[in-house]
Amino acid sequence: MKKTWSIGNVSTLLIVAAILVVVNLIGLKLFARADLTEQSIYTLSDASRRVVGGLEDRLTVKAYFTKDLPPPYNANSRYIRDILEDYRAYGSGNFHYEFVDPADEAELEKEAQQYRVQPAQVNVMEKDALQLKRVYMGLVLIYGDKHETIPLVQSVENFEYEMTSTIKRLVAEKLPKVGFLTGYGSPDLGDALRTISNGLSKHFEVVPIDTKTGTELIPADVSVLCVVAPSEPLDDWTKFVIDQFVMRGGSVGWFVNKTKGDASASQASPIQLDMDDWTRRYGFTVANNLVQDANGAMINIQRQQGMFIMTNLIRYPAFPEIANFSDQSPITKGLSSATLFFPSSIDTVSPAEGSVEFTPLMWSSEFTVVEVGQFDISPDTRRDRAQFTGGQKMLGVALQGTFPSYFKGKSVPAPADSMATAPSMSILTESTPSRMVVVGDGNFLQNQYLQQGGPNLVLFLNMIDWLSQDTDLLAIRSREAAVRPLDPNISDETKQRVKLANLIGPPALMLALGIWRWNRRRKRKEVTL
Repeated sequence: MKKTWSIGNVSTLLIVAAILVVVNLIGLKLFARADLTEQSIYTLSDASRRVVGGLEDRLTVKAYFTKDLPPPYNANSRYIRDILEDYRAYGSGNFHYEFVDPADEAELEKEAQQYRVQPAQVNVMEKDALQLKRVYMGLVLIYGDKHETIPLVQSVENFEYEMTSTIKRLVAEKLPKVGFLTGYGSPDLGDALRTISNGLSKHFEVVPIDTKTGTELIPADVSVLCVVAPSEPLDDWTKFVIDQFVMRGGSVGWFVNKTKGDASASQASPIQLDMDDWTRRYGFTVANNLVQDANGAMINIQRQQGMFIMTNLIRYPAFPEIANFSDQSPITKGLSSATLFFPSSIDTVSPAEGSVEFTPLMWSSEFTVVEVGQFDISPDTRRDRAQFTGGQKMLGVALQGTFPSYFKGKSVPAPADSMATAPSMSILTESTPSRMVVVGDGNFLQNQYLQQGGPNLVLFLNMIDWLSQDTDLLAIRSREAAVRPLDPNISDETKQRVKLANLIGPPALMLALGIWRWNRRRKRKEVTL
């Protein structure tokens, strides 16, 4: 029988086609996505939308990606296409992108390599054999006469952060400066602090601040000063230079140890910095103590057993693993772990003058031992959890407001440089609105303790962003850095129950499901009979 089309059929078909066309046209302007991840890592953050929405000129992204990439890189390529489309949607017409395969044309391959996008070798299974394949997986961002390259994207874990921070660098006229106090036993910026220096250099110009020579104050174009792990007392001139920097509205990051520890030698001693009266004027002191935490990091120790040297993995209380962070500060919101090394607690007191607001950033667990004067940091020391009775201690705090000068009513001190004379200047006695961050540990910034890209680096970069009052990248970096460690306070009995549940639970569930289906079929047969 031949089927005929009525006018109603044709009308329905045309209406459906029209609806599809209209929906697609609307989709070019409006789009939505259901992102069910905890921190919405597959959705552009508000910060990225603001940055790309503020473009004043055309920005072009050329993605040099090989076609038909092997797993898992093909999934990365799809993710990058999706997120670049999101940038384009929020770019107000100024964000454009294109994907090209340099293997298609020799000219494209030459262009990619001129932008420092080099091919990478990846393993791929072809014809039942593991082979090396030459692929491109890089991007270049072009803005006016400037360009920035992301030469290789092997993982998309931090891709949004890399994109947004690169866009910010391209559109910025000049990078803000972050200074590091040199001397006084502080770690060297080009050596022990190389990792954090490299991390900062993507967004800031990193400069050393020398107060031991000349009579110059900190330059006005330095927005943040870091005081990292001095081991010698600071002289009055250096205190004056930092004080007047704060009075002019400069922000300071204090990363200060009051205990010098050596885990390999099992020795620790107090550090005398003669700075408590000075910093108390601003509203804080780093206590002269050592906070040891039952929830310490795991370290390897070697013990002689007979003729053999055995390596054991133990918890080391002098290296507390931090899991208690404030969700009231953008610095720590979204963070879930960090590790400190021979830390001291922090005490705060409201200054008699000025107006300072305190925001605690992180705390130890409640299971601590607080030692003063004499310290036992030997890995061989065995303590029951019941012996950690020191309670929770604050190990990081943020301060903001107007700070009173320590040198109010005093004269300008003599410079540290014996060949220089004290300059004639007026002492500023109260700051313009400024910020400080205080951590009772400077070791966590040094290379030997710092894992590239780990939570400690993220925590530090967040602090600098907050101090420089540029918080666009805080939320992106933190949400992609979240780690979910197991609760170290879980009892052995609970651990055993969880293990048994994981071991027995899934097979038992499948068995129960099978019995239920078998019983249901049996009853259905009985009804049929």
